[in-house]
Amino acid sequence: MKIHTTRRIATLSALAMGVPLAAFGLVQWSRVEPGLAGPASPTASESCVEMRVRGGGGEAIARALAALPARGGRIFLEAGTYVVERPLVLDRDYVELSGAGEGTVLVLGDGAECPLVVIGPLETPPERKVRGIALRHLVLDGNRHQQGSECHGGPCDQGGLSFIRNNALTIRSAEDIRVEHVTTRAARSGGLVLEKHSRRIHVSDFTSYGNHFDGLAAYETEESFFTRLDLHGNEAAGISIDLRFNRNIISHARLEGNGSQGIFMRDSNFNNFNHLTVSGNGAQGIFVAQADGHGNTPCTGNIFSDLVVRGSRGVGLRINDISCIANVLANSSFSGNGEGGVSEVSEKLIAQQNVLLE
Repeated sequence: MKIHTTRRIATLSALAMGVPLAAFGLVQWSRVEPGLAGPASPTASESCVEMRVRGGGGEAIARALAALPARGGRIFLEAGTYVVERPLVLDRDYVELSGAGEGTVLVLGDGAECPLVVIGPLETPPERKVRGIALRHLVLDGNRHQQGSECHGGPCDQGGLSFIRNNALTIRSAEDIRVEHVTTRAARSGGLVLEKHSRRIHVSDFTSYGNHFDGLAAYETEESFFTRLDLHGNEAAGISIDLRFNRNIISHARLEGNGSQGIFMRDSNFNNFNHLTVSGNGAQGIFVAQADGHGNTPCTGNIFSDLVVRGSRGVGLRINDISCIANVLANSSFSGNGEGGVSEVSEKLIAQQNVLLE
């Protein structure tokens, strides 16, 4: 058993903890009486239109979304299973799509070969930002074993919609978004993927499992907050952050039994990871590197605190490139990892305080 300490943690903690998380301002929904697949009572406040959908599958949901006024509104999905044959796209500001919890399941139809839900514009590169959208109390099932391709409509990155992966939930070119009490599962690509310069995304009480790739992946994402996550049994990583993932917080998460890493990270800077349980993953618990040998894409200024990392097939935490400096590991324990607790490609790349290695 070894315990490592250092005095550098105070300075680095102050640097990385200064994450400017703005308030997540969303439209305030007025109280309305429920309707049936149509507008709520005409006495509802003009600041909000609420619509209720009962059955009818993805087409009924798409019609309700299209019927909302330009100022936005709320769609409530009653309990049931909704088969979706085309992506449900939330690309207008101040829209909320919510369900009745685990009883409301959106499932991708057999052979649909598309993403299930997209928050943001479909064009690549995006030409605008989408703001103030909320997704709540839903299960999103990607039906992966009945899909043949990773990308929308066929081979990836061939133009048009093929730039979008067949994720259960994609957030792209979006700001001030909330995802709460949502489960994503069995997607042909990832469970939840953020991309194309998204900011101030708030994800809480989120579960993702059984996806072909990662439970949660985030690229070009900043100033966002992810908490109370349960990411388990995904074929690749629990979390993959691989391109300009900067100044974010990930807290109170369980990353268990994923096929590769608990966390795979490159080109990610000044983030805070705290109160994580990283258990029984197929490769490293946490893998920290630069992108494909490019020296300008390191992981720097990140804080890892209050971690429990155990039962990894590889090492518990690996710092794989000498460019990944000024990171901190504190108040954490490592046990039963196949290749040891903490491994660095060169000595003293990560400052350690109160780290228990068994």
